[in-house]
Amino acid sequence: MADTILILGNGFDLAMGRKTSYKDFLEFADKLFVERDDQLDEFLKKHQIDIEKYRNNLYIQYINENKSTLGENWSNLEIMISQLAEAIDFFKLNSNKLLKSTGALYPNNDAQFRTMMNEENDSTSKIFMGTIFSELYFKTGWYRLERGLAISELNNEFIRHLELLTELLEIYLTYVEKFEVSPDKFQQTALNAISDIKNSYVINFNYTHTLNGLFNIPIEKTHFIHGEINLKRHDYEINTMVFGIEDKSTEINSDLMPYQKFYQRVVKETGNKYEKFFIDRSKDIWGSRPLLNIVVFGHSVDPLDKEIFRKCFDLLKDSSDYRFIFTYYDDPTKRSIIKNLAIILGKDRLVELTGQRKVVFVKSEDVGGMSRVLLE
Repeated sequence: MADTILILGNGFDLAMGRKTSYKDFLEFADKLFVERDDQLDEFLKKHQIDIEKYRNNLYIQYINENKSTLGENWSNLEIMISQLAEAIDFFKLNSNKLLKSTGALYPNNDAQFRTMMNEENDSTSKIFMGTIFSELYFKTGWYRLERGLAISELNNEFIRHLELLTELLEIYLTYVEKFEVSPDKFQQTALNAISDIKNSYVINFNYTHTLNGLFNIPIEKTHFIHGEINLKRHDYEINTMVFGIEDKSTEINSDLMPYQKFYQRVVKETGNKYEKFFIDRSKDIWGSRPLLNIVVFGHSVDPLDKEIFRKCFDLLKDSSDYRFIFTYYDDPTKRSIIKNLAIILGKDRLVELTGQRKVVFVKSEDVGGMSRVLLE
């Protein structure tokens, strides 16, 4: 029997009936201070959660002000965080576009500031960042600081609000996870073709334990690549959830580093356990390894996670006994996955791997299609 490694994205939780979409989370954040029901109030009281520190989160504010131009996928939220972080870096290098030589603030002249920023890339994030800076400049006493230090304080404020946004996401996902999901949902997906799924290894990009709870896959065989929700942790334990942006450069920028996934994975010690799933595989009495199916379900294969996917492919570059099976919801989703794989692997390598049937595609509810492509 072949070994199986499952790579899961948020689409898995959605397929199982969990309300874990980007839109669901934002609706929760918006309603948290205006129309909570008794069930939510009881949950907050049980976990001794003081919601006041999550009020007026700067990222939620930015999203609400730009809903017409921001998409509705988690990757869009990460792109938004990236744009805001880069806006801070821009003003760090161009403080004269925030502060005049007299000490006056350009953003206070809204029309002039917008005209100046519209000449730059990602002007919306820069205008927002300038507006927040002007609101806090006198209120927080930053006006007493040298301008570079004042902008560093702005950076620290956005880092703090990103940590609060991550905490708020943990609260929401824990609340959602408390509602039971029917195992019947599993029967509606292509994963039903994997007869021995409980013995799979799992690389989970989600923070939730949906798969483990429904299909009895041990936590020990799961790597939560971006951490996991755990409101029951002790005060001395860290929140392991990684919620940041792609590291686009080989150079280390200390101002942007706290926003980046690589840095958060180091600080939160999520590690590289998933690599052992590919390396420490069982062998038969003749020393041969069984065939390996790597099933990617509910993940957009967004280039934001390219380092992990590249590593998975690289770990198997000298093997011939494996197959990556990418599931997709509909044809636009399939095209998007192919585009992302081309970005991650390069067009030539992707063509080669599909020609060798080491990369195949199956519709996410097609049990028969999955049965036909699984190596056995």
